[in-house]
Formats: sequence, structure tokens, C-alpha cells
Amino acid sequence: MAMRSMRKARGCWSFIRALHKGPEAAQTPQKDAVKRVFSGIQPTGIPHLGNYLGAIETWVRLQEEHGSVLYSIVDLHSITIPQEPAVLQQSILDMTAILLACGINPEKSILFQQSQVSEHTQLSWILTCMVRLPRLQHLHQWKVKIATQKHGGTVGLLTYPVLQAADILLYKSTHVPVGEDQVQHMELVQDLAREFNKKYGEFFPVPRSILKCKVPWKESLRRKTRGLVITSKEQSPHR
Repeated sequence: MAMRSMRKARGCWSFIRALHKGPEAAQTPQKDAVKRVFSGIQPTGIPHLGNYLGAIETWVRLQEEHGSVLYSIVDLHSITIPQEPAVLQQSILDMTAILLACGINPEKSILFQQSQVSEHTQLSWILTCMVRLPRLQHLHQWKVKIATQKHGGTVGLLTYPVLQAADILLYKSTHVPVGEDQVQHMELVQDLAREFNKKYGEFFPVPRSILKCKVPWKESLRRKTRGLVITSKEQSPHR
């Protein structure tokens, strides 16, 4: 089943081209003709309960509510930090299997591997040429991530929000499920869509965020964890 889902990536190429030729060419049955939902997940790391409650459960629900839903395993985003090729390839297959096991249905949504669709990087380059460096450097997640890296972040880490914008806009997505930490990135996506439309004519819909619901126990756990860290520091003789 995992390989079957991956093969759908090839069909995305013709889907994209048909999509940009006009609504008559893109014959996609829809429950809601207005909305197209897009979201992505990195294949690295082991999914846990927080992933399920925060993202995957939402994905399963959205595929039932909307007729045009695309989910991507965004392997290009994962290489902003070093990856072993063989391990990454296995992780992509594992993530595919996990998503299918959790209820993602290839009959109700399109599940595909990002790097198999070359238009993601092509559009990303066009958008990169439209965004100013300070805008990316002022993003909160960039500041957080470079603070934890020894030699500062890579250019890929700096520009990955632009690739994220390309992921979303490529399919003329109208709605994107996001967490609170991604709100700034969605504002960048919206600004790039508006700027592109202003320069070249109305082409991309300006996508809207679908904010994921907070999970109360997660916030409680964060508070407890912070308390444990403070206690640990207070007790440690090596402050």
C-alpha cells in the first residue's frame, strides 16, 4: 500500500499541468468546489501521540470534509539538516505506512512524496527571487533554530519557508491546516501569493489557515516539564 501511494506522485505532474490550464482541464470530483486543502509532514523522527492529535487526526477529518485534499511527505524539507540517504528513504516508506495505518485514505486524498514532483523546487526558486532576505531572517522559527545549531543555520534552513510556500501555492490550495508556530510562515505564503498576483495577474488563491485545535493536556505537560527543568537547575550544583 505504501508503494501504491508513492506512485500517485507521478499523477501529480499531469494534475498540476491540468490545474494551471484551467478548471475545465482539471477533472477532480469535489464535495466542496471552493476549497482545496494542502498539508505536508516530514518523514524524519518517530510519530508519537502528539503528532496524531496535532496533525494526523486533523488530516483524517479533512479528507472526509473536502473533496480536494493533498497530503505530501515533504522529504526536501528534512534535508535542511544532514540525513543518511538510505535512512531517509526508509523513513519515507515508514511515514507512508504510518499515515495509511492512521486512516489516510488514497481514495479520498492524494498522498505523495514531495521530491517526486519537480515543480515544487521550480516554483520555490521563482518565489525565492521575490522575497527579501530580512523578511526570512526575522521569522521567529529561524531565530530559534539557529540558536540551537553550532555553526548557524544553512541557507536551506533559512529559505525553507519559501519552499513551503511553493508546496502550498503550486496546487492553488485555498486552505492549510497549521499550528500556532506556523502562523508567520502562512503570512509569508499569503504575501507571496498577493505579490505574484500583483505582478503577473490573478493566478494564485490567497490561502487561509485552518488553525489546529489546542490539545489541553499538551499545554499542561509543557508547564510540568518547564517546572521539572527549573527544579533540576535549582538542585544542580553545577549552575
